[in-house]
Amino acid sequence: MFFNKDPEKAAQKEAAKAEKRQQRDEAAAQRQADKAALKEWRRDHPAESTMNMAALMKMWPSSKMGVTALGPVKGGSAEFVNAGAHKAWTATRLVAGVATAGMSAAATGRKNKGAAVINVTFGNGAAQTYTVKPEPSYLKAANQYVTAFNALAAQLDAEGADS
Repeated sequence: MFFNKDPEKAAQKEAAKAEKRQQRDEAAAQRQADKAALKEWRRDHPAESTMNMAALMKMWPSSKMGVTALGPVKGGSAEFVNAGAHKAWTATRLVAGVATAGMSAAATGRKNKGAAVINVTFGNGAAQTYTVKPEPSYLKAANQYVTAFNALAAQLDAEGADS
């Protein structure tokens, strides 16, 4: 026995497929438009790209069009407090290294000394403090993040005053 397709059901299925295809195409076009708008916004606000690169692989919030997960950058400020953060040999580690001809010193490494933090205040009044590892790459990234955050906040404040 052969099953005959119901032309009405086939037309309904085809219409549903066409509608889904149209919605998918509209969503793709919207994503492309959003991506282009973000690219142009970042071209006009290069500090955001610098800030996001510094935040990469760190626990600091990145920004999209001047807004982070914790609040807007506009009206905010950041401060980098480096209280002598560095890696150093401690006296006990040096003695252990000498006693074992350097074997345990190589195994135990150096201890973190000092402290470095980033204090960030967002435009909505939210404040957050982030601890920075006392390693040169982290300290450099923290300094770049704070500088870029403050530059972006100043640029957004200036744009707000102009309008």
